[in-house]
Amino acid sequence: MYGRMLMATVATLALTVPGMAQDQAIPLETEQQANPPVAQADQPMPEQSAAEEMAAEPALPADEATDQMAAEETAPPAGMNFIQVQEEAQFLANDEVIGAEVRNVMDEEVGAIADLVMDQDQKLVGVVLSVGGFLGLGEKWVAVPVDQITFPSDDQPARLLVAVTAEQLENAPDFITRKAVEAQKAAEEAARQAAAQQPQPLPPATSIQ
Repeated sequence: MYGRMLMATVATLALTVPGMAQDQAIPLETEQQANPPVAQADQPMPEQSAAEEMAAEPALPADEATDQMAAEETAPPAGMNFIQVQEEAQFLANDEVIGAEVRNVMDEEVGAIADLVMDQDQKLVGVVLSVGGFLGLGEKWVAVPVDQITFPSDDQPARLLVAVTAEQLENAPDFITRKAVEAQKAAEEAARQAAAQQPQPLPPATSIQ
């Protein structure tokens, strides 16, 4: 009797389990249909790195990139200042000063400005005058301090502020440039070396009586 009951129970469970498994599978399928997977296009894209953004930018053509690099390399430094326009109180030495006629306080022509003397602080300390001579021949250079001369302007030439004549300037001390001094030293040194290399004369022979 117990055997029949056990077999009836096993048969009942065998019929019941497949039905329960089917009942549990249906809600899962329904839930998956109710919540379809999100499409990949709707998902947020990860942020691009700076390198990826630079790589994504369109590159300049080779010629334009070369021109841009050349312009950056040849451009003046950003912190460098420039004088762009000459002011009324400024002068250009080569155009407005060098070669300008010089007169004395008696309004007599005594020479011309040949050059300017600057110090290490970029300050003007003297004016070199070309005096005497004719057409560049026989002239000499005389330098005077800058406070003894006024520079030329639009309506008057340069003027010495002392009562000096052309003849007196011709007798003034010559202005010797550093280049001339160095050349003179080099010539003297070369002369000494040449004299040292010359063979010394033999003493005269003495005859024995």
